[in-house]
Amino acid sequence: SLSQYVAVRQFVSVNSTMMRAMKLVVGTKGITVPKVAILMGGPDWPTYVLPGIMRLSLFPIMIGSIPIAFLIFPTCLTGALLYMASLETDTGNPVYPWVGTVATITASITAMVQFGSMIIAAYYLENAADKRKDEVDAMEIDQEVKEADDRDEHLRKCYQTATQWRAIPFWVKSILVLSLGCITASCYMVQFFPSMCFVEHTLTDSVSENLNDNPMNIFLPLGWTSIGFFCASCFLITAFSSWGKKEAKRLAEYTNALPILDKEQPEDELT
Repeated sequence: SLSQYVAVRQFVSVNSTMMRAMKLVVGTKGITVPKVAILMGGPDWPTYVLPGIMRLSLFPIMIGSIPIAFLIFPTCLTGALLYMASLETDTGNPVYPWVGTVATITASITAMVQFGSMIIAAYYLENAADKRKDEVDAMEIDQEVKEADDRDEHLRKCYQTATQWRAIPFWVKSILVLSLGCITASCYMVQFFPSMCFVEHTLTDSVSENLNDNPMNIFLPLGWTSIGFFCASCFLITAFSSWGKKEAKRLAEYTNALPILDKEQPEDELT
């Protein structure tokens, strides 16, 4: 079960006010409007992982999730209409001339439905966090997650200290500047010279006809150059980040304010 892993519970921020308010509403017995609204409009992964972490009954959650079909249907319909709008006859005329207008209207309705579901979910979450504040505050804190959050916060502050511009060596500064230069060059190539970087290809175009059965043919020489700069930038920023984390961990151990977990060190030794 994912609920056994501290990292998973920390990722969904089980100790945050919003997640505790969500736990309070979703944990309500029966099918209520606020519960269904959150299941429909809440962030997908945290919303549906949280009931498992809370050990809630699966069946009511599944029943409460059925109305999500009202979100899925207009999205699928929009995709189907957009595809139909791209179909052309041998003479270049649209197969379904009316579909373009309907697709635009459907796309607008889909956007409103998606946005509206998020707004309604946010309303009920805020309402629970405000109107039922005492109940939210009285909920038990996950101590393992709190300790992990404290360690991460301490390490984050050490990382900020260790990576201050005036404190880092010249060679590390060079890595950071080179990473910035590479990503800037990559972005400029793609933004200002797109036709020189990529072959024109739309979602409904045929790979076999337009790209000779090779998706990599979409990249022109300048496009490969921009990809090379992008990869170089990622490598350099990863190297800088790794150096910063190493220095932050060393600083955290020196300050000894909070324990820092090692991969080989079991959590039981720190509690």
